[in-house]
Amino acid sequence: MSSEPDRSLEAVSLFSTPLIRARHPELTRLIQPLKKSILQRKDAHPGMKRSNQGGWHSDNGMQDWGGEATTRLIMIAADTVERHLSVTDMPDHLRMGWNVDIWANVNTAGDVNAQHCHPGAFASAVFYVDMGNDGAPARDGHLVLEDPRYPMAHMQHPSVLWHGADGKGTASQVPVLPQTGELIVFPSWLRHSVRPHTGRGERISIAINLSLQWQMKEAMT
Repeated sequence: MSSEPDRSLEAVSLFSTPLIRARHPELTRLIQPLKKSILQRKDAHPGMKRSNQGGWHSDNGMQDWGGEATTRLIMIAADTVERHLSVTDMPDHLRMGWNVDIWANVNTAGDVNAQHCHPGAFASAVFYVDMGNDGAPARDGHLVLEDPRYPMAHMQHPSVLWHGADGKGTASQVPVLPQTGELIVFPSWLRHSVRPHTGRGERISIAINLSLQWQMKEAMT
């Protein structure tokens, strides 16, 4: 009697892109002092034009005017990044250090941030101080992340997609709906944008760029 031959079928998802979402009480405690500092700065300074289309974008030196809560937020963001890194070759006399750019964004209903990435940085983070929805869970104002291979995946036949890690067709853009008090971290090369919100309040967020710089261990003591 013949038997069915052994068969093997395996699908492995390669080259994943990390997206880290953090929520915990220490981040929650930073919301009010950060909001106070940002709104005071917004009243005193006209802001800058970057990816924002409408809204207010602060200067990139929030560590100089944001108070102790900003310092703590930077430390949490750096620690979150470091917890998700593998270092394959580092001399014993060096340790990981970071150069930081940090700024605030305030968007009213209809304001957006155009698609962009953050050249020159290693990791980027966004902390959500207020989603502009009067304290209720956010309905819109998504952070949209784009597959860097787009549009290659859609060139030959746009409606035929490879399975992703979840078994569904791979998406070229993934909308993420944040909540107040959430920290989201991703590689700085990942293109992203912000959709408009329809809430009656101001959508307040803080963006952080972390650029890796090795430091001498004795210099850190």
